[in-house]
Amino acid sequence: MKIAYKIAGGLLVSFLFLYVLMPFLIVGTPTSFYQIKNIDTVDHKITVEIFDPQNQSIHKKDYYLSPGQTLEKAKPPVLVAKTYFIDEECGCRVKSTLDDNSSVSLYIDYNPWNEPYISISENGFAMKEHRI
Repeated sequence: MKIAYKIAGGLLVSFLFLYVLMPFLIVGTPTSFYQIKNIDTVDHKITVEIFDPQNQSIHKKDYYLSPGQTLEKAKPPVLVAKTYFIDEECGCRVKSTLDDNSSVSLYIDYNPWNEPYISISENGFAMKEHRI
C-alpha cells in the first residue's frame, strides 16, 4: 500500500512540475493585461476599454502618461488561471482612445503570454499584440 501512495505522489509531483511549473520556468511570468508606452514629447490622456465576446465592457480606465513613461496593468490572476489551466480562450476586443480624439481597437485571444501593446508617438498611436 505504501508503494502505491509513493507512486501516486511521485506522479502528482511530476505532473505539477512538468505542467504547471516548467512552462513558467522556461517562458517566464505571465505578461501584463496591457502595456502603454508614451514615446512622444508631450503628455497624453489615453483611455483603455476592454470588451468581452458579447461586446460588454469589462474594463475601462483613463491614464495620463508623461513623455517617456511606460505603464503596465497586471493581468488578473483569474484570467491567467482560466486561460492556462482550463485552456479556455478569452477573446476580447481592446479599444484605446488617445486624448478623447482618435481611437484604435484590436481583437486578442488572451493567454498567459500575450498582451496588447499601445505605443504613443508624435505621429499618432498604434496598438499591436505582443507574444512571448
